[in-house]
Amino acid sequence: MKKNILILAALIAVVLAAPFLIIKADEAIQIKNAEFKEKQNNVCYEKAGECMDAGEYDEAIELLEKLPGNYEDAEYIIRYAKFCKAVQNEEGIEELHKLIWNFPKEDKYSGKYAEEMKSAKEDTEVQYEKYMAQKEKEEEEKMRKKDEPYKGMKEKYINITLLGRAKEKRTEHYWRDTPGKRTQDIQYRYMWYNSNGTKKFMAFCRNGRVSSVVEFVPSTASRKNSYSGNTSRNNTRKDMYDVQDYDDPEDFYYDHADEFDDIQDAEDYWEEAQ
Repeated sequence: MKKNILILAALIAVVLAAPFLIIKADEAIQIKNAEFKEKQNNVCYEKAGECMDAGEYDEAIELLEKLPGNYEDAEYIIRYAKFCKAVQNEEGIEELHKLIWNFPKEDKYSGKYAEEMKSAKEDTEVQYEKYMAQKEKEEEEKMRKKDEPYKGMKEKYINITLLGRAKEKRTEHYWRDTPGKRTQDIQYRYMWYNSNGTKKFMAFCRNGRVSSVVEFVPSTASRKNSYSGNTSRNNTRKDMYDVQDYDDPEDFYYDHADEFDDIQDAEDYWEEAQ
């Protein structure tokens, strides 16, 4: 009887222990798999380092991108590898300058390539400043040969064209339509005059660029200056004055009296827009 009880107890113990043993076995398998995966990652990481040192940046990037996102400093080395690849491919300084801004801050990375990254960033910034200074000089020289300001031109060049410096600059407000509302913004009006004081040229600037220009030419009707009908150079007049919304030139003049010498000047402008 006692023997049977002992056998039964042993069977119960085995049955109760089975799930525990299965769990333990599963945990052991997971640990073993994790160790194997970690070993693979180490090999991959070391191989990537060898590729970096050999200048094989495509291979290095490919290997590093196989690693988990938080593995060691792989993320930062990938950024440096892409920069090195761009240098190897003789990419322009503008592209290199974009890539250095992906480099980690010094307090984020202090690994094997930290000093190389720091040096590359400093050298690239120096080269980029020289490049931009030269580009600025060339653009300024180009602007000096322009007859007059044009739509899209940077506002900082508005006074260096062959037209000369503007005689007048006004700060104005205008309504800008945005989805669901209208907001008021600032624009600058530049004016050039003939020797007799009549208007010669006008340019409007918004957000640092010329948004529209108007050339004044002698009017055969009034002998005063009127707006030029050259719509290729004054292609935003409707946006400025909404002239086509007016059925009568007198109404148009009274709403924009400050913009014209007299009613005849406004009527000439209104007729040209029809």
